[in-house]
Amino acid sequence: MQRTDTIERFFDSGLKLQHLRILVTLADLKQIKAVAQAFNVSQPAISKRIAEMEAALGIDLITRAGQGVDFTPFGNVMVDRGREILHQLDHARKDFDTLLSGDAASLSLGVVTTVTPVLIPEAIAAFRARAPNTSVIITEGTADLLFPRLEHGHLDLVVARNPAPPESHVLRSTAIASDPLVIVVSRQHPLASRMSPTWKDLKGNPWIVPTTTSPVYHALIELLRKHGLELPSGSVESVSLIANIGLISRTSLIGLLPRTLANEHVSNGKLFIVPLDISSVLGRVHAVWREKDLSPSGLLMKECLEYCGRVYGRL
Repeated sequence: MQRTDTIERFFDSGLKLQHLRILVTLADLKQIKAVAQAFNVSQPAISKRIAEMEAALGIDLITRAGQGVDFTPFGNVMVDRGREILHQLDHARKDFDTLLSGDAASLSLGVVTTVTPVLIPEAIAAFRARAPNTSVIITEGTADLLFPRLEHGHLDLVVARNPAPPESHVLRSTAIASDPLVIVVSRQHPLASRMSPTWKDLKGNPWIVPTTTSPVYHALIELLRKHGLELPSGSVESVSLIANIGLISRTSLIGLLPRTLANEHVSNGKLFIVPLDISSVLGRVHAVWREKDLSPSGLLMKECLEYCGRVYGRL
């Protein structure tokens, strides 16, 4: 227990970046003399630093081997982790330079259609205010297509209605906003004139739905089945919000829209929100990224998304 406390104390307050630099350089150059030359200090100064670490940890990190050194298993751990830390710090320095200068900086953002209208424009406006020289490339699609592209490094960040797949060992996610989907019809649709529509009133009405591979589609089908309904023939598949709004307002199709967007078209008299509970259909919006691989511009965009999510789509 005492050794554990000693180790925790060292990592909490005793470890310095210079310690890591010395160990990593020693692993590369193999000799304390060569490390001293690289740091332009005396050999005793390097030996003293290493002795400080070993005394603080109560564990040997190296053993002498002639004119060189060998690392103990604990020393190897320090070198491996230290190399990672120094590598990430070097990336941080370069990324700071990139953000400050804006030279060739870009961010690839994947978004699902149903989060685009309000949250994304506001988040990008906030992002551009802080990083005006960084280009933003938006790719729109369904989560089942965007997540693989994110995993393979073709996208920096994805905004979707479902979190990272639980089977993924690479992706991580966080909920950033609540923007429930609602059922909408045209103002001329029979459902718009019913005082208290029920699920049975939807029977036989064709829908406009996202592609069959999308998570929203599967959630909708499951909800319809729960109420004894099926998707009827004559339905339309589409992931274009512009086309969807036009079709819903001009035909008898039933559709889904984010509440923030639906409210706008209710106000202008084009659409009617059918007051049925569909809160189980992916009402939250998530930011999804690759673990340990979010660039400073990606981190900044994530912060902007979280801020705008709090303002425009409260959790």
